Amino acid sequence: MKKLVFIFVSALFYSVSIVAQDDSVLEYVHLFPNCVDNQESTIYGGTYGEYPPEIEDAIFPGGGFVKMSQYIYTNTEMQPAYTGEINENGDSLLVTGIVRVEFVVDRCGKVGRVRVVESVSELQDAEALRIVEGFPIFKPASLKDYRVKIAYIAPVYFSKKVMPRKAPEIDYDSYYYW
Repeated sequence: MKKLVFIFVSALFYSVSIVAQDDSVLEYVHLFPNCVDNQESTIYGGTYGEYPPEIEDAIFPGGGFVKMSQYIYTNTEMQPAYTGEINENGDSLLVTGIVRVEFVVDRCGKVGRVRVVESVSELQDAEALRIVEGFPIFKPASLKDYRVKIAYIAPVYFSKKVMPRKAPEIDYDSYYYW
């Protein structure tokens, strides 16, 4: 009986922790409800200029820059842009590299002003923009207890080198089964 209760409690705890992990991207959605940041103001960091040492960074939901890197990694789909070269196995070589995307987190925590700073190819650039534009709401940056706009540059890695040849399809109609 004790084992059964232990298993039930363990399963309940595990399922609650999974739900909590899935909801981490919604962590800051309710922080500033109905917030609209349409006023021009200073943007700190990135290619926009100065980054004061006393500024408190915007926080990506669920764990900051580590979770942001994981989000980028798990949401990146390799784009089939080929170099035109073929390796010794007959596989096509893919375009690889790092697309650097600049984005601004406004005073409401929303991502905007997304643009490619360092390009690889049109397909990879479009994929990197798609990922960054899909970021969840951040906890906004602050400077001297005031929310401020801040810019970051996120690297999106495209590192898969080879797209294997597609295996020939089997024509089952030509086989005879005995």
